[in-house]
Amino acid sequence: MFAENLSAFLTHPITATVLLIVGIVGIALELLFFSSGLLALAGVVSFGLYFLGFYLAGFAGFGDLAIFGIGLLLLILELVIPSFGILSVLGAICLFGGVIMASSDPKEAAVMLGVALLIAIVAISYAIRTFKHRGVWNRFILKEQLSTDKGYTSSPDRSYLIGMTGEAITPLRPAGTALINDERVDVVTDGSFIQNAKLIIVVQVEGVRVVVKEYEQ
Repeated sequence: MFAENLSAFLTHPITATVLLIVGIVGIALELLFFSSGLLALAGVVSFGLYFLGFYLAGFAGFGDLAIFGIGLLLLILELVIPSFGILSVLGAICLFGGVIMASSDPKEAAVMLGVALLIAIVAISYAIRTFKHRGVWNRFILKEQLSTDKGYTSSPDRSYLIGMTGEAITPLRPAGTALINDERVDVVTDGSFIQNAKLIIVVQVEGVRVVVKEYEQ
C-alpha cells in the first residue's frame, strides 16, 4: 500500500514536473558553477525520485534508466572533451528521452518536460546573472591585467633618456649606436648623418625608438 501511495504521489503531474525542474536546474548549475557536488546531488536525487515513481507504477525499466545515465555521462564528458556542443546535444537528447520513455504517457511527459525546461531556463538565467563571477567560463578568461603600474612593460621604458647627451660610437646613417650615460643605446637620427665620435642629444623616445640629433655646444 505504501509503494502504491508513493508511486501515485511521485507520478502526479505537479510532483513530477517539480522533480524535473529541480533535476534540470541542479545538474545544469553544477556544470556551470561546480558547487562541490551539492547541486548535482540534488539534481540526481530528483531525477531518481522521478524514475522511482514510474518504476513502482510498473512503467520505467532498466533501459530507460540506462538511456538517462548515458545522457548524464555525455554531459560530463563535454566538460572534459570539448566537442563544440555535440556531446551536450546528444546528452540532452538521451536525458530527456529517458524521462519521456519512463512515463506512462509520453505526451503528458513531454508537456511536463517542456514546462520544466521553461522554468529551469528562467532559473538558470537568473543564477548566471547573479553569480556570473563564479561561473566555469571564468577559468578560461585571463583576469590579470599586465599594466605598467604592476611592473609589466611590453618594452623597456627609455623616456628618461630625453635631454641626455652622449657620443656616437658608430656612424649614424641614420641608425647606429651611441653611448649615453655609460650605456650603449641603439639610436636613430631624424634623417641626418652623424659621424662617429660626435656628441649627440636625445630629442625623442617612441617605445624602443630613440631619436637623437647632433649636439652643438
